[in-house]
Amino acid sequence: MSLASALATGCGDATRPPQPRILARPLAAGAGHTCVAGAAQNWCWGSNADGQLGDGSEIDSASPGAVTGLPAARQLAGGSYHSCALAADGAVSCWGWNVGGQIGDGSNANRLTAFVVPGLPAAVGIAAGSYHSCALAADGTARCWGQNDAGQLGDGGSLNSGTPVGVFSLPPAAALAAGGRHSCALLRDGTVQCWGGNDNGELGDGTTTPHAFPEPVLGLAGAIAVASGFDHVCALDAAGAVWCWGANSYGQLGDGTTADRATPAAIPGLPAAVSIATGYNHSCALLEDGTARCWGWNAAGQLGDGTTADRPTPVAVAGLASVTALTGGGFHTCAAVAPGAIFCWGSNDSGQLGDGTEADHATPGTVPGAHL
Repeated sequence: MSLASALATGCGDATRPPQPRILARPLAAGAGHTCVAGAAQNWCWGSNADGQLGDGSEIDSASPGAVTGLPAARQLAGGSYHSCALAADGAVSCWGWNVGGQIGDGSNANRLTAFVVPGLPAAVGIAAGSYHSCALAADGTARCWGQNDAGQLGDGGSLNSGTPVGVFSLPPAAALAAGGRHSCALLRDGTVQCWGGNDNGELGDGTTTPHAFPEPVLGLAGAIAVASGFDHVCALDAAGAVWCWGANSYGQLGDGTTADRATPAAIPGLPAAVSIATGYNHSCALLEDGTARCWGWNAAGQLGDGTTADRPTPVAVAGLASVTALTGGGFHTCAAVAPGAIFCWGSNDSGQLGDGTEADHATPGTVPGAHL
């Protein structure tokens, strides 16, 4: 949401037009909350019943508030009801709901402020699923912690772990993504492997059989990014094409149908993209021209086209330009826009759009006070 989305560095076609006109701000969304990194600290807003805003309270906030005691992150990840941050020194911190051990402190007690996950080597990437979290080390190995009922930790078992465990037999990875009950890794060779729950084909191996260790996604090569929704996955290739697979009840695969797919298919007619993001049941792409398109479930206006009609093919996000980053939450979407503004749209029942209200919006609106 994203449950997570990740862009690989140092791989892909070097001739592709560069994405940023300025450096994209780290941005992440959970089921009902949103976080962004500023120059000196991190800011979150929205639902906070489980401490996912990291401000030491359990009070929702419809406006940005600072995360307590955490330096500005170089990457953020939003789970359903928890958040994680990657610091410049490679430390990983998490906070919020901890029922499955997804905070990594060895307990099941919620954390209202950031907790540095012990026992990890310096990380270069993170991902947060519904009730689990993962970190990527510089050597390409991955470790995950939290709920493991479907094998989403990738350690070959099904026991929850409140501390990090190694992902079994994973080739060197460049980026990670995590969904409802599954996880994926973009490998350094441009292929993708996934593990965990597979009820809707979200592992991309042509089956609906769960796997507690990584399995290759079929028919996908040259990938440079991967993003996971609740039970669907999308990948971006070096040519700018977006490929999706898994659940498709709301059109979140963007292929014009509502039929699930157990293997990837490219989205037809989508202009070349430079990054991707996924929410629970919707997906979005940032295009080379700085505009964005979204598709899938739209009951709260999370596609940003001014309607609440589901869209099985991509539609333009209204009035949005100069986008540098996207993130998808449960039923909302946010974008970083040059030179530093944040825009959000969709569901706002907990204040996750950050505009000081709890009114949904089907088109983007600015987040006042989302500090640089």
